[in-house]
Amino acid sequence: MNRRLLSPLLTLLFLMLSAAIPAAAGDRDPLAGVEGLVSPQTLLGGVIRDNDISLVFDHLRAVMAAAAAGREAPPMPESLTRRLDEAGSELRQRGTLLGLALSHGAERALREALREFTAPPRAAE
Repeated sequence: MNRRLLSPLLTLLFLMLSAAIPAAAGDRDPLAGVEGLVSPQTLLGGVIRDNDISLVFDHLRAVMAAAAAGREAPPMPESLTRRLDEAGSELRQRGTLLGLALSHGAERALREALREFTAPPRAAE
């Protein structure tokens, strides 16, 4: 198996199992727990590093100094370009996993609603 796909697939499996456990325990809301998946800590945690902030602001200061001196802005440093590419790749993976988890929850919710809609009416007790 492609090693680049292994981590996202394992994360997806974890998310699906995490979503399935409350349902198996009798939780009727298939979207319960989604709030934790869309939190900034979950989506962005570990992607942006302290050094990344330094890279961005170092470049911003160089651009402003060049503009103040009437020079052309310097090109973006390779280190910043590389980090932006890495962060973008990680955020795409996380976004994809979130989308898959949300679609899984929505599918379960629709199936449950369909079962309730098509179920025969209950007799008065």
